[in-house]
Amino acid sequence: MLLPSRFRRPRRDDRGSQLVEFAVYLPLFLLVATVVFEVFALFVAVEQAENAARIGARAVKSTGPISGATEARQALPDWMDDAKIRTGRTDDRGVYAEVEFSIPVVFPIGGLEYTVVRRVDMAF
Repeated sequence: MLLPSRFRRPRRDDRGSQLVEFAVYLPLFLLVATVVFEVFALFVAVEQAENAARIGARAVKSTGPISGATEARQALPDWMDDAKIRTGRTDDRGVYAEVEFSIPVVFPIGGLEYTVVRRVDMAF
């Protein structure tokens, strides 16, 4: 037996619920994706600086501090041109190369500027 329409419960329609769920989760997904990208860029920058310091220390050991700084500068990618490079000899007859740079931030958020220093010491 069918009830008259005024006594029946209104039918619930779930059309559009996926769109609402997508709208809720999209900002969270974008935030996580941005953080992952920033952390990846950080690790790439640190690895590049470590490699340049290692190359610079080897060059200091073989040819001297000036060429060590030049070799370290050439080992850095173009987007790290503002890095500061220091090379020299240590007190215990060793050599060092130090690369200092500001972490590249793709999406700047207030107060997230960090400086990383990578130093490689080698003994003669």
